[in-house]
Amino acid sequence: MCGIVNRHERRKLEVREKILTAAFDLFLAHGVAATTIEEICERADVANRTFFNHFATRQDMIRALAERRLVNLHDVFFDRGDEAIPVRLVGVFDDIAAALVKSGDTYRELIGEMLAATGYGIQRGFNLHDTFVELVKEGVARGEVSTRHGAETLADIIVGALSGGIVNWTVDRTYSLETNLHDLGVALAELLTA
Repeated sequence: MCGIVNRHERRKLEVREKILTAAFDLFLAHGVAATTIEEICERADVANRTFFNHFATRQDMIRALAERRLVNLHDVFFDRGDEAIPVRLVGVFDDIAAALVKSGDTYRELIGEMLAATGYGIQRGFNLHDTFVELVKEGVARGEVSTRHGAETLADIIVGALSGGIVNWTVDRTYSLETNLHDLGVALAELLTA
């Protein structure tokens, strides 16, 4: 019986992944607004009712896509293990900005939709917030980050700055993501420095 449950759950996760992959590919190719649920189902080779077995609404699917695509930068931060935490933060903000700008206008629209689906921020309990908490704690342990503020509070500020900068970029074509995320990273590094 246990093998059946595992196989059933594995199949369910595979179908969900197919839907999310199809949606992401279509969003990049045609834009979020121009892509229908029917097109996503056709690309994923699933029935419409199967889509709704996995996601109650289109926004729920976009939210799931956002959680998968936007919030796990853990490896990016911790692959830079030799850098001081404040320096690492600036470098990662610079890398995020460069990657997003290079991705083009369709990706900008997709990021905007994903952020809107998550409420324009990554709350506590999301992987990205937890990554920043871990990063701050590591910095405190290494003597690089001040203990003036708690790790949760500093993570809130970092996530707010990152998501705020990205939101500004998605809604304002004149907003320089590279310049502004760099400046936000520098300001945060100064706040963090012990």
